[in-house]
Amino acid sequence: MSGTAVGAGVSLFIVSLVSNLLMLAGPLFMLQIYDRVLSSRSEPTLLAFVLLIIAVYAFYAFIEALRSRMSLRLANLFDHTVGEKLFQASVRLRLATGQAATLDPVRDGDTLRNFLASPGPLSLLDMPWVPIYLAVVFVIHPYLGWLATGGAIVITAMMLINELALRKPSKDSSQAIGARQRQTDDARANAETILAMGMLGDVGRRWTERTRTMLFQQRISSDRATFFSSLTKATRLLLQSLVLGLGAWVVIHGDMTGGLMIAASVVTSRALAPIEQTIAQWRQFVSARQAYGRIKKYLTVSADKSRETRLPLPKALLSVRQLMAGPPGATTPIISGIQFELVAGDGMGVLGLSGSGKSSLARTLCGVWTPMSGEIRLDGALLQHYDPVQIGKIVGYLPQRADLFEGTVAENISRFAADAPSEDIIAAAQLANVHELVSSLPNGYDTPVGVNGDSLSAGQRQRVGLARALYGNPFLVVLDEPNANLDAEGDAALTDAIRAVRQRGGIVIVVAHRPSAVLAVDKLLFMKNGRQVVFGPKPEVLKQITGDNVQPMRVPGT
Repeated sequence: MSGTAVGAGVSLFIVSLVSNLLMLAGPLFMLQIYDRVLSSRSEPTLLAFVLLIIAVYAFYAFIEALRSRMSLRLANLFDHTVGEKLFQASVRLRLATGQAATLDPVRDGDTLRNFLASPGPLSLLDMPWVPIYLAVVFVIHPYLGWLATGGAIVITAMMLINELALRKPSKDSSQAIGARQRQTDDARANAETILAMGMLGDVGRRWTERTRTMLFQQRISSDRATFFSSLTKATRLLLQSLVLGLGAWVVIHGDMTGGLMIAASVVTSRALAPIEQTIAQWRQFVSARQAYGRIKKYLTVSADKSRETRLPLPKALLSVRQLMAGPPGATTPIISGIQFELVAGDGMGVLGLSGSGKSSLARTLCGVWTPMSGEIRLDGALLQHYDPVQIGKIVGYLPQRADLFEGTVAENISRFAADAPSEDIIAAAQLANVHELVSSLPNGYDTPVGVNGDSLSAGQRQRVGLARALYGNPFLVVLDEPNANLDAEGDAALTDAIRAVRQRGGIVIVVAHRPSAVLAVDKLLFMKNGRQVVFGPKPEVLKQITGDNVQPMRVPGT
């Protein structure tokens, strides 16, 4: 936790201390009214006490408002401190397998932030005052103190039972909410497929089933929380009345005044109020605690580790040795036995049947997947030894699905870099031969591309994605099926772009099915069942793979 957060927490505790001290003003006021004003019948004394209590409660109102504002700002400070890290973890977990892929760090952060801004933490800050208030009741009379303490023990026991009763329902409710949200996101992302094939009704029914499950889990959690909250409130009110009754008995025997009796009842109520409020907020507290536990894991496991020493950017060599890799969280590799070496100016095509591991290799070479074993070196340095900020300057990547982000064409090409030079953006677009296309858009480079780039055609998105991969002249450019949505003109532009990267001393790796994608490369790597079969000069590899369940490729000049 940062020093700023600790300081804010300490300040909030001090303000809570003042708030709880002010709460004793009410019982003291009642004590003075019953035991001094009524017995003396002094109007000036009454007026003085009334003016004093007005001033005290006005100050109390200010303190409570200040406490709420500080709680909200502490929640915002939490978001400012870890919000971006949780977003980064959320992006990384999208690539994971198994249960990790279902986690949502951003939603967990929202859950914890909302709890910090709620009355829940304030009631927890009031909890240390419970024994102090009980001690005050003991001072008034031991009998009343023991009765109030017994009531506090009963209500505390209810709180513990409430914790056990809500733990599993709260967890199940959180999982149901996440499952429903994921299905909603999937449906929105695949809206074209759903509508084109008449799947809306069936998908809607699955969504409704998930909703029913979510509502069922929420109902269980809410019913149990409401039951314990109502029981606690009734117990507190009963105890307050019992203290009043016992106090009356003590007054009858002449051991206490009427004012002390009323004060004891009010202090008892105040002593138990934090426990009651905590139980009322317990469901949110359990959800926040579970979210906090996951957040600690996200920040420990998923955090990018910056390097104090920045390595020089590579310029000469890419070396891959006995590479084995799979998606984050997987225990079984998808690719293995990968070994090759490329020098500046080389271009390599990666061929193989569907499911042979070509895209998996591309993801690993870009650092999207971390090698399980083996190594990827750039100019002799391991890829993971480069600072994460440097990776964007080293690698240009065009995935199979060239989705763009909501923003302008220029922002997408520049990878949303702050203060990106216009000349670099235009240079990347020209290299991808998309400058004229962009210039024809309504606002040119400042044209919004829409959500996922929906304002552009598939071919236009792919060409803008290519410009994004080429932006900044990265040393290693990895293109996964870069011509899947391109026409003849786009194919020609792709070939020219690959040659341009090689001519400036970069390395290009192209995952391909279509022969036109490897026209401008000089080496090929053929994969089968996740393993490298052959690597070498393009003409030699083409001869070797002919007849190996792969159609011969006729490439001009070979």
